[in-house]
Amino acid sequence: MQTRRERYQQGSIRKVKRAKGFAWEFRYYIEEGGKRTPKSQYFDGETYKTATSVRQKVEAQLLQLNEGTEYARAKDVSFNALLERYINEEMPERHATKGGYTSIINTHLRPKWGTHMVSEIRPAEIHKWFQSLALAPVTKGHVRSLMHKLFDLATLWEYLPLERRNPTDIVKIKNVTKVLKEAIVLTPELFREVVLRLPEHVNMIAMTAACLGLRVSEALGLKWEDIDWETGIVTIRRSAYRGSIDDTKNTPSKARLPLHPTLAELLLAWKLKCEHDKREKRKDVEDDDIVFEWLFANPYTGMPYMSPSLQQRWIRPAGEALGIVGLGFHSLRHSYRSWLDSAGVAPGVTKDLMRHSAISTTFNVYGRALAPEKREGNRKVVEMLLPPAATTATEATAN
Repeated sequence: MQTRRERYQQGSIRKVKRAKGFAWEFRYYIEEGGKRTPKSQYFDGETYKTATSVRQKVEAQLLQLNEGTEYARAKDVSFNALLERYINEEMPERHATKGGYTSIINTHLRPKWGTHMVSEIRPAEIHKWFQSLALAPVTKGHVRSLMHKLFDLATLWEYLPLERRNPTDIVKIKNVTKVLKEAIVLTPELFREVVLRLPEHVNMIAMTAACLGLRVSEALGLKWEDIDWETGIVTIRRSAYRGSIDDTKNTPSKARLPLHPTLAELLLAWKLKCEHDKREKRKDVEDDDIVFEWLFANPYTGMPYMSPSLQQRWIRPAGEALGIVGLGFHSLRHSYRSWLDSAGVAPGVTKDLMRHSAISTTFNVYGRALAPEKREGNRKVVEMLLPPAATTATEATAN
């Protein structure tokens, strides 16, 4: 009986003419129905100047095509190939997370380690590199965390021997948990001063985020269907960031939160105004064709506003007018936590209203808060903020 010999394919790369310039053709084989079938991919000559650059691009793909062969297990792998496979198979789908990891890869990892062989990267080299990086300790911690994950995957994919220790295990980053910049926490009085300086749509976003302790991406991700007006409950289901609609940051972030009657009244008035404004702009469209989906939709796009531009244009200047440098949307979430403490809300209730998996071990012993306790804790905070704030918001709408 004849057995088929394991073969390691390198693929072939050739230059082919195009109407304008040229392209690179990468030819290889795949197994289909027990037969080797030829395949081709093309790469733009303007982007990939040399055959070597194409070879680097397809290295991860070749490793997958040859997976399982003895030659493949013995072959050394570049860090670039490891990165490409990670991007293709393991990169998180959430837009904000993917954007952060892509930035780390393109700014730090690929330029420094891309051409290195994975097996040749040593802890001492990594340690020295981290010492040379002009980054905050927290940012270095994010870079190290991604590197650790990459080396673990290199072991899983058999690019490194199982017995070899992850080289980032013994690389430590000093002060990685130390907060270098103190969080900005507003008093209820300062919060009311801030929202007075905001245009109506930013005012409503800020008040919703502050009264519910939301991340701004969660406030922008709210749809009208997420509000149960009868029971007074808001359900957090998604986030909106830089034009992308994503899942929430983590599982505990998805939650049902109490909606205070005063905030509900403001939101209902906001809904009626948005509907009126949209109908005025689209008088030629039947009412049944007009869709009101998002709480905070940019009227020009119909999609949620982008928080970075709102923060730079309105939130920062509003804070600076009051002598507060660096005020941001996330300052409202920090403030909400402080307001809960000031109101004497129990630690377990605070944990649930903040939607943290854990604030600390001490907080966890209180268990999950009951709905009445959550509603009471939220009521205390909202009533610190909204009686005067509701009046000013109504006046701003009228003006």
